Amino acid sequence: MGAEAQRCARATIEYDGTAFAGSQVQPNARTVQGELEEALNRLIGEGIRVRLAGRTDAGVHATGQVAAFCLSRALPWSGGLPELRRRLNAVLPPDLAVRALSWTPPGFDPRRDALWRVYRYRIRIGGEVHPLERHRTVEIEDGLDVGAMRAAAERLVGERDFAALGSNAHGATVRHLSEVRVTRRGNLVEIRVTANAFLKRMVRGIVAVLLEVGRGRLAPEAVTELIERPGRALDGRAAPARGLTLERVIYPSARSTTEQRTTNNAPTRARAKA
Repeated sequence: MGAEAQRCARATIEYDGTAFAGSQVQPNARTVQGELEEALNRLIGEGIRVRLAGRTDAGVHATGQVAAFCLSRALPWSGGLPELRRRLNAVLPPDLAVRALSWTPPGFDPRRDALWRVYRYRIRIGGEVHPLERHRTVEIEDGLDVGAMRAAAERLVGERDFAALGSNAHGATVRHLSEVRVTRRGNLVEIRVTANAFLKRMVRGIVAVLLEVGRGRLAPEAVTELIERPGRALDGRAAPARGLTLERVIYPSARSTTEQRTTNNAPTRARAKA
């Protein structure tokens, strides 16, 4: 068995979500995980399973999604991971690519080890049409009151129950939003949202609420009550998927991860001695 056997890799991947049914593998559907696993198994010839940092819905894009997988034997060629990345990008479909690939400890979990996830939503206002951006930008006829949207965004930051804006299969709906930033450059309005984790459709739910504020249909100060009352805000409406991109997943540094594991192990050793 070669030196690279039983090793695990971490990949940063980019995809255009337009033709995917989502990121996570599903029966009889084209998914990001499914395409990546098929490419790896085609190249390496074993049943490799891929884990992702987070799920993205059908039509949602990514420039910084993180995937991890482990190999049970050495790579069947020289050149290591750079060669694997080259070969993967040669066989993957044109709407999916591996941007970076590196070895990682076998215990790395791209979902559980993540500290923060960063999403960006793009809106083109004033009826402008940009055909080359149609799959990743939502174009609307309206203007938007960006100042009011910023005031509303401030009311979303912090840790609270976001059940009004998304769902979770296990009913765990408390999340920590560290940033909701609204910026404008010309007729392009962008909403950047950072949180420790997200509920299903949560970012698109946030955008839908901010669009209501920007259009003058909802006062910024009404947002707090809207997300605290029982039931789904705006009857569960969400902004279109095509405007949303997972930009980045943030992890602890290697040093802090080691320190955290040492700290986490200390009580276990102490209990063993007792």
